[in-house]
Amino acid sequence: QMEECVDRRALFEWIPIAVLVAGLVILAACSRTLELPEIERRAQDINRVVMCPVCPGESIDQSQNPLALQMRAIVVEKLAVGWSDGDIYDFFVERYGPRVLLNPPTSGVNVVVWIVPLIGVIMMAGLLFFVMRRMVRSNREQLEETALEIRITDKEKDRYFRHIEVVLSAAGPASEAGIEDGEDEERDDS
Repeated sequence: QMEECVDRRALFEWIPIAVLVAGLVILAACSRTLELPEIERRAQDINRVVMCPVCPGESIDQSQNPLALQMRAIVVEKLAVGWSDGDIYDFFVERYGPRVLLNPPTSGVNVVVWIVPLIGVIMMAGLLFFVMRRMVRSNREQLEETALEIRITDKEKDRYFRHIEVVLSAAGPASEAGIEDGEDEERDDS
């Protein structure tokens, strides 16, 4: 029986090691990338940038439309002949216009497309900063005004403390005369 217990303990000592080895094997298998031929890699990169003219918002890489399939075949053909990426982009822009590219050109009037969002973000950040600053300042001013309104006179403090002493004293609740006297004083002040 003692021998069985020792065997079980040895088995449990090997389980974490086996789990670790299995995890490393799985990790190595998942992280292995297949090397694509250069033309195939370039074709995939181009296909992600060229939009399908028929499918709104989809690149020819994503689209299953017959036109997108033809355009992907054209990309591979042109790369096989030795065209550069820029030549292929120009080829499609010539046929379908500049909207065929997912990234608009960064020259000419199209620079506006790149600059306007940046300017908008900067303006919104500035506006948010000034609004938040104003809100904090107005809250601070309101707190100061409230603090000024809350200030009480020494006469009111004395009346309040007398009332508390009467309530807390062993004599019991405040006498009617003490409260009425304080109320009379208040009426005299106003």
